[in-house]
Amino acid sequence: MLKAAGSLLVIGACTLLGASAAWELEASYQELLYLKRLIEILRGEIQYSRAALSYIFLKIAQEARKPYDEWFRDMCTRIDLKRGGNLADIWRESVTEMLCSSKLPLRERQKLSELGSLLGDSDLETQLSQLKGYLEQLDGTIQDVKSEMGEKKKLFRCLGIIGGMLLTILLV
Repeated sequence: MLKAAGSLLVIGACTLLGASAAWELEASYQELLYLKRLIEILRGEIQYSRAALSYIFLKIAQEARKPYDEWFRDMCTRIDLKRGGNLADIWRESVTEMLCSSKLPLRERQKLSELGSLLGDSDLETQLSQLKGYLEQLDGTIQDVKSEMGEKKKLFRCLGIIGGMLLTILLV
């Protein structure tokens, strides 16, 4: 009786582990979609309001959710206080510090870090074209993740169940 209960607990725990991995994959996909939305807002603000970047960052921070609100607010503060060097350095440091808790894949955080070097110092048209290029690249990443997501989620769930069964067999 005790072995059966233990076996069910092991299988259940492993199944939940597989489901947790599937949820993490879904959360990563949702973060990519949200990042795309924020970059589109940034692009629109640069294009139409033509305000200072610190003002644009503050405006986006007021509408964004965590941790992106903190990220934009941090960049605004650093720009206003003139600490952290140029915009590229401020952007890169802020992405590294503020978005480490996000569900964004590491590769996408690195690409986002590089985007800061293209903003601020160049003219309006160059900034807009760089943001457009980044958005197209982000769209490609989103499509890749979406196409792989269904299969990977099934795989994670199945591996959780099968792993639990194999662990139960090994333990019994």
